[in-house]
Amino acid sequence: MSGKYANNIASDPNIGPTKEDDKFIIDWTFLIDTLNFSFWTDDKENESYVRKYKDKIYCGSFALAVSINQALDDGIDILNAEYYSRITMDELENIFRSSVNSSRLPMLTERLNVLHETGAILLKEYGGHFSNCIEQSGGSALKLVELIVKSFPAYRDEAIYDGQRVSFYKRAQLLVSDIWKRLHGHGLGHFIDIDSLTMFADYSVPQLLSYEGVLVYSPELKRRIDGKEEIPPGDSDECEIRAGSILVVDLIVNHANEIIRLEKNSENEGKKLNAATVDGYLWRKSVDQEHLYQQTPFHRTRTIFY
Repeated sequence: MSGKYANNIASDPNIGPTKEDDKFIIDWTFLIDTLNFSFWTDDKENESYVRKYKDKIYCGSFALAVSINQALDDGIDILNAEYYSRITMDELENIFRSSVNSSRLPMLTERLNVLHETGAILLKEYGGHFSNCIEQSGGSALKLVELIVKSFPAYRDEAIYDGQRVSFYKRAQLLVSDIWKRLHGHGLGHFIDIDSLTMFADYSVPQLLSYEGVLVYSPELKRRIDGKEEIPPGDSDECEIRAGSILVVDLIVNHANEIIRLEKNSENEGKKLNAATVDGYLWRKSVDQEHLYQQTPFHRTRTIFY
């Protein structure tokens, strides 16, 4: 991501919900995370997907967020499941129009299909509001992840590895974590087992872990990644990259918490890291360090799951 693009998620209100209302925040977050996948572009394309909003230019997932906020500013009822379950391609293209002629949000057809399917299920099963799904979780993050992947196929991030089903549930876990963070752990954002979530295995954090030398690829896998070969979803290499990333972040969390425990500092009393917070730190670091994209390519898998 070029330095000319705004990317400071911690301090920029433009890329968050536009109202301080729990139900609005939940509906906004659900829509964003339903569409939060596959922002990378092929080399032959000139630009990543970018969008100007309130005099700033945003890229990738940030561009997605401000496009939703611009639609809301324009009076489009984009958070209404009745609307997006029947949205047309023309309407979708207008909402996600780019500020650069050569850039385009990837996988628009897949995003359209995901909106239709997810919106219809949300209306049928949960009265059109994701808050009703959260209420059925009993305050359990793991139960909510289970409800999400059971109810919404677009969140069912699974593969077959060595003859066995493996599950990553990147966006489902991210959705739970985002609600926890945006509601500050209160109300419907309070989960008794939030520490049970894993990191959110995508293509950005493994890239950073590889750059830092923490995640080491075999010569053959490195050849595939450095050569920018597209690795199919469910490929054994893809599964191993994602599983390895989860393991590495778990080790980081455990080690950091042990350091906190041994320091016995009054400022650290009661503090504890989890995979969600560490993933957020690593993801922001991967976004902020442009040289990663030049020195260490990410693994290229085109999928709706991340």
